Amino acid sequence: MTTQRFLLVICALIATSCSRSRSLPKGVSWDKESGTFAWGSGEVKVPSGFTYQVDPGVDTFEGHFIAPDGKLILRHDIGWYAGAWASAKDASSFEERLIEGARIWTARRHWPDGRGGTTTLLAITFPDSGCANFFLYVPRVEDAQLITQLAQSYRPHLRQDPGTNNPCLNSSVPAK
Repeated sequence: MTTQRFLLVICALIATSCSRSRSLPKGVSWDKESGTFAWGSGEVKVPSGFTYQVDPGVDTFEGHFIAPDGKLILRHDIGWYAGAWASAKDASSFEERLIEGARIWTARRHWPDGRGGTTTLLAITFPDSGCANFFLYVPRVEDAQLITQLAQSYRPHLRQDPGTNNPCLNSSVPAK
């Protein structure tokens, strides 16, 4: 019995040491109380109660927010190599808006669900703020409200001049 307890304690210690949480990159902040998520060139407000986790990214900064009930997962992919998740190409709906001179693209499209069917991909891209993308896969279109709230809360900090060579724009320029 003591050997089993000893092994159980050792396994728990190993599991704890292997599950280190990733830290936020320089210039990124998450305030759980206010729901403010800020990256170097912009910020949005996520509804209260969401939790946040940094994800491993190869060449971009990735992470996700989880709704209090665990049913919605809002993901982000930020960086010049992220491309534009929200684009007019293959979208069932696409909208471009301006907030404080910075563009916001929102799109909805059908997306494979991995089980032979489709789900809805809702995406928002801030092409002038570091090629920041926020997106979620939803079975119910009613869940689009989260993307709408995110778009309305967006505030740019620094913007990429639309006239410069912006890799985010070059990866998927929306058709007008």
